[in-house]
Amino acid sequence: MLPRGGTVLQSVNQAELHAKLISLQGGVIFDEPLFLHTTLAIGGRATCFFLPTTIGILQEAISLCNEYEFAYMILGAGSNVIFPDKGYLGMVIGTSQLRGASIGDGWVHALAGEPLAELITRLDQANQQSLNFLAGIPGSLGGAIAMNAGIPERAIGQEVEQVAILNSATKIEVIPAKDCGFSYRTSLFVKNKLPILWAKMNLNGKVYDRIEILNRRRLSQPSSAYSAGCVFKNPPGLSAGRLIEQAGLKGFRVGMAKVSEKHANFIINCGGATSAQVLELIDIIRRKVYKSSHIQLEMELEVIGE
Repeated sequence: MLPRGGTVLQSVNQAELHAKLISLQGGVIFDEPLFLHTTLAIGGRATCFFLPTTIGILQEAISLCNEYEFAYMILGAGSNVIFPDKGYLGMVIGTSQLRGASIGDGWVHALAGEPLAELITRLDQANQQSLNFLAGIPGSLGGAIAMNAGIPERAIGQEVEQVAILNSATKIEVIPAKDCGFSYRTSLFVKNKLPILWAKMNLNGKVYDRIEILNRRRLSQPSSAYSAGCVFKNPPGLSAGRLIEQAGLKGFRVGMAKVSEKHANFIINCGGATSAQVLELIDIIRRKVYKSSHIQLEMELEVIGE
């Protein structure tokens, strides 16, 4: 799900790379706690955390990582991801400063770090409601496109016209919608670990009621709790949450990690949960669901380090 590359930096080059990173425009933080940057509020420390302010600076940072064979990964708003308790040996590149959107006649062009909630608000103010089905989904535009986020009736990939990415040579490449490989909760960008830079989307689709969508989510999902969103993909024609509930796991917990009593496909952090507890709970869920229904649940979340 998250673009990445490289290996663990050799100590002989570490000071040299750190000096070059500090010289880049953007905020570089060393030994940064990752629980501060995820919606599940779990994760150890990253060797360094970098916030590029432009696409050009992002390219420079990734080029440096490639030059020094230093592990890196790109992180949006921190939903749909579980970091290990031991942290991440490498550079986590956050996209929260890569924001901005322009609205035209029937289209919107937005950077990958643009928060979905803010984008939808801007579109609503411009009397454009075709992306309102994304209301209430945590995260940024880049992550939503990579995961082809949406509701049962509609997914964001159906509205995409083109997406710009960084290719393996760290060059900008614009991909038309037909080549994005969108399917249920995945895309070309997930499969090939491609960093999304921006997207252009069509605004001429069906209009959705933002308030109705938000109310639907509030009634069925633990929106006020620390969670990473849906843990598992829905098997064809079935509901992962319903299967977990039928296995008797609503409210089941390991330490401070608990299966939501509101929606069983969410694991919530009750306060102080660890990655190890969440992963143990995930393993229990998969085994018990398989035992009760003979269905192997497929992960929607990405577990870093696996």
